[in-house]
Amino acid sequence: MSVFLFYIYVSLGCASILTVLLYSIQRLPTPQLKFTLFYRLVLWHILYFLSDSVWAMVNDGIIPKNTFSVLAVNYSNAAILAALCYSCFIYAEMSTRPEMTRMQIRNLQAKLRIPILMPDFWLDENLEPRDLYYFILAFIPIVYIMVVTVRCIARGLKPQNRQHLKKYLIVASYTPGCLVAGGAQILFSLTTPIFCFWCTLIILFVYLNSQNQLISTDPLTSLNNRNQLRRYLLLQRDAKDTFVIMVDVDHFKQINDTYGHNEGDKALILISKALKKACGRLKMSVFLCRYGGDEFMMIAQTRKPDDVLKIVRDCLQEEIANRDDSQTYPIEVSLGYARWDGDVANFKDCVAHADQKMYEDKRSA
Repeated sequence: MSVFLFYIYVSLGCASILTVLLYSIQRLPTPQLKFTLFYRLVLWHILYFLSDSVWAMVNDGIIPKNTFSVLAVNYSNAAILAALCYSCFIYAEMSTRPEMTRMQIRNLQAKLRIPILMPDFWLDENLEPRDLYYFILAFIPIVYIMVVTVRCIARGLKPQNRQHLKKYLIVASYTPGCLVAGGAQILFSLTTPIFCFWCTLIILFVYLNSQNQLISTDPLTSLNNRNQLRRYLLLQRDAKDTFVIMVDVDHFKQINDTYGHNEGDKALILISKALKKACGRLKMSVFLCRYGGDEFMMIAQTRKPDDVLKIVRDCLQEEIANRDDSQTYPIEVSLGYARWDGDVANFKDCVAHADQKMYEDKRSA
């Protein structure tokens, strides 16, 4: 058997597996931007595997090996690999910065979109690329994936993101794995599809994790839902200085009845963005979820819950000030908190006390 025949079979097989995955992603009933970006990332992987299989065919002689065919397949691999790692960078940014809007993503894409066509490289007398080609092939992807790894880990270690550390590490794990797998393939065995194996496995792993997050995430606000709240409560061991903070939208039914449910959804999204911003400013461990309807919940480890409420109100005012001028109706919230001792059995009572204070705040407004 030809040494490249196994390589060709594996590359085409992995491309077929990811094509099925691409179909599954397309049928997902979710408008979330990160799935659109993940779709593009999977598509670039498929194109790379197909291009790589053609490269193997050229080296195996199935396709006539000449200067044109060798240059064509190597240029194709280099360009697609750079685009693949670029897509990985954009997806990682969106996955680890959920507060980013579509406009911010587009601006980031425009800033980072660089020419991915490589400069000329030289072939030796056997029509094999010289070492310079492999340096050029790897340079731009390495820059992208190293930056992804550093940024994902740094964000995951921030106090307010510790509860989602697993998600950050999963996204970050793709990049060093690609570097090791690609380097091993180049240095030790060009005929063994190490890179192809790794990419397919990690893409499937990231997809399964994303599906799990989909089950645990509110589709409108992208916040945690009640399912994730239950998991969070079961994992708590040390609830020292922990407060449950309830956030309720004032006159929400009036907004729906007067301006329509679409505007009501916009109001909920605006408040969720304000709460995310507040969590980023608090510099502490905070669990944030949509508790139900127009109610949100924060579980914060702090000794000064009143300071948390102040930051939430400040962030809400900032978001209201920056909203579309056509939205003239007022958006206000009522807040209440209660100390939680960490016992899951006492959590409902704690929520009831926080609700009571929240309604006192609503009546006093």
